[in-house]
Amino acid sequence: NPPSPPNPSADQGVIPHIHSPNKDAPSPPADGAWSVSDISPETAMKMLWRSVNALANATGDVPPTPPISRPGTPGGFHRGSLKENFRHHHRRTSSRPATPVPSDDLKGPRFKNVELGSPEASMAEPSAADVGANAEPYHVQQEAIARKFFSRRAPGVTLEEYLNRLQRYCPMSAAVYLAAGTYIHKLAVEDRLVIITGRTVHRLVLGSLRVAMKALEDLRYPQKRFAGVGGVSENELKALEISICYLIDFDLQVTEKSLYERTMLFQRAAAAASVCSKLPDSFQLQ
Repeated sequence: NPPSPPNPSADQGVIPHIHSPNKDAPSPPADGAWSVSDISPETAMKMLWRSVNALANATGDVPPTPPISRPGTPGGFHRGSLKENFRHHHRRTSSRPATPVPSDDLKGPRFKNVELGSPEASMAEPSAADVGANAEPYHVQQEAIARKFFSRRAPGVTLEEYLNRLQRYCPMSAAVYLAAGTYIHKLAVEDRLVIITGRTVHRLVLGSLRVAMKALEDLRYPQKRFAGVGGVSENELKALEISICYLIDFDLQVTEKSLYERTMLFQRAAAAASVCSKLPDSFQLQ
């Protein structure tokens, strides 16, 4: 008799053990002597945290509405462009249910809710008027999307605590953390579409991790669980995912080589920003 057909969603072996992150995981090497396949998830998490935190500290706080992207930003927005981007860059895969994960731990007395606060973008917020009457439609669209990452005020949980929380209740692989870092590097450093500040880092990290998880791995947590752990509504999480995909032009695929190279670029950018933020205000380049 032939074996029964496979049912991956019911395979208990793919469900990760829910436990606190390994606080004794080695810190990322400063000289770049590491391999994507050898580092632990907690080490990759530290790499992401250090880079994003350094850029946020260097930026400080910014006004509620971020500035318009510069005219050199690639791409062009027109009716139907989002559909075209999706058609060219997205590879359809067979639908599959979310991997079942026991949620009793979320109902236990040790689980504490965290709130990121309401997002900055809303119907009552000014939008196109802020970027000028002569702004191109594509830039106006980017402006509206970028504001979805802003919390009205900085959340009451540090980024380090937030990442440890995500890894505690929704364990992710090292590749997911590194890929999320490459997405953030493109958004914030290369294309300068989203400003990294204390009011954006939590939503930016949450959305990037969710997109990286879906792009790279078979394991994906139910939307309700990931949103609950991240402190946002399910609709907010969906909006963050869509925003990241659109702003990076659905360029989600990575390789071991690209993960390493882009992570090193991200670390260098963070180190440079950290140095510049420590220079005295009177310092000027001659």
